[in-house]
Amino acid sequence: MKKMLRLLFACSILLSLSGCAGIFIAGAATTANLVTDPRSTQQIWDDNHLELQIGGLAHKAPYKNQLRVTAVSYQGKVVLIGQAIQPNVMEKFVNDVHQLKGVRELHNRIQVKPLLGIAAVSEDSWITTKVKSALLTNSDLNGVKVTVETDDNVVYLFGYITHEKADIATEVTRNISGVKQVIRAFNYAD
Repeated sequence: MKKMLRLLFACSILLSLSGCAGIFIAGAATTANLVTDPRSTQQIWDDNHLELQIGGLAHKAPYKNQLRVTAVSYQGKVVLIGQAIQPNVMEKFVNDVHQLKGVRELHNRIQVKPLLGIAAVSEDSWITTKVKSALLTNSDLNGVKVTVETDDNVVYLFGYITHEKADIATEVTRNISGVKQVIRAFNYAD
């Protein structure tokens, strides 16, 4: 019984330490992001808030079940990615997003087509995971934060980056199985 209790105690300590390591690593990634991102904390918050507002809008009437949209914002420049069932639904949504406070520029990549099913969305998630892993483990991209969004096997790359690092990130992404196309939406540091 004592052996069992010691084993449980050792396992609980090990698990708690592995959790700390994850927090430490996540904290380091966030710190690297703040160091390489020229936006102020307020601008980052505003962009995150804008993305959440757009996501919330997409899940309310008249858009609920009519479109599937992901928004990425950088200093008020918004990229909309996804599908809309009908052109008029897409146009109205884009117009409503354009009216939101903080939207300085809007790039619409919403396609008029049936909404992706669970299998396609899962495949996109898997591609995103593979791309993020490949970018994270590439030694030429140390300290570079690239945001990755995948929609219908098309990978969108975002971030504040040099042209040289953007070329590397693009090439790494192109070589991931399942990637149909790579769209660069970077803000350049050089």
